Amino acid sequence: MKRHLEDIDVAKTTINDAQRLDRVGMSNIECPILIKFDSRPACMASARADAFVSLDQPQKGIHMSRLFIALTEALEADPVSPDLLSKIASSFLKSHDGISHLAHVRVNFEMMLKRPSLVSENEGWRSYPMSLWATATKQGIQCGIELTVRYSSTCPCSAALARQLIQNKFSESFAPAQDLTREAVIEWLGKEDSIAGTPHGQRSEGKVTATLRAVPKDLTFAVSMIERLETALKTAVQSTVKREDEQEFARLNAQNLMFAEDAVRRMSHALSRDPNLSGTLCEVSHLESLHPHDAVAKVATGDLAKTFQQF
Repeated sequence: MKRHLEDIDVAKTTINDAQRLDRVGMSNIECPILIKFDSRPACMASARADAFVSLDQPQKGIHMSRLFIALTEALEADPVSPDLLSKIASSFLKSHDGISHLAHVRVNFEMMLKRPSLVSENEGWRSYPMSLWATATKQGIQCGIELTVRYSSTCPCSAALARQLIQNKFSESFAPAQDLTREAVIEWLGKEDSIAGTPHGQRSEGKVTATLRAVPKDLTFAVSMIERLETALKTAVQSTVKREDEQEFARLNAQNLMFAEDAVRRMSHALSRDPNLSGTLCEVSHLESLHPHDAVAKVATGDLAKTFQQF
């Protein structure tokens, strides 16, 4: 007698002493996604996804193929968004009814945005690492986003020390009783050796993890978050740069000296009035040029402040 495939599903095998498992599934699943925001047409991008459910009953395993098929079919059909991921997580629960109380899906990708140069009439592409996630239970859905912006940070302490060196160099270059004209000072400042010291700056990263009140149907809200963060930091790294853009970048860095503590406060404040967010965790890493280690600062607000462990 020929047995049907469902009759030999070893995942359904009961194990009397099986421990409940919080999450079982797959991570780093290769998949294409559709990215859409504003009124622009959707474009395809490469992504990696995680798909999990809990295993509450004393059976051997879950139905991983159900997760894989539901995930990949949904991502191919519609643009990625918190709304889509909430539907995917809900479908995971439905396909594991009776054995799971929780489902979780996360999609990791890089979002390409075209950004204008600071002064010149040029523009270029920038890549923003991003993750969307949704967790479904019988009580409801929780969605969230993680994204990273990159910027330049110039150390305030180093800038002060550099200014002192320039003052000392100026004092050495002119006798105390010497009469100075405006033209003489300008000429001195233009000499290569007048700058006796320069402050150290470094490429820096700001990462935001946020929980969402609403469930957006596209990524317009994510683009808005990026723009608010870069506006607050003021020294976002650039793509296409001409001489006038580089000079403007130097000016912006001089006017926005930042410790890690300053940068993370700017980021948190920039998102504090966003009606879409119920909680944020802002983290910055200044990839030091002076030290072999990084300077890091973090601050959590809203519902993430209740769960974030500082140490």
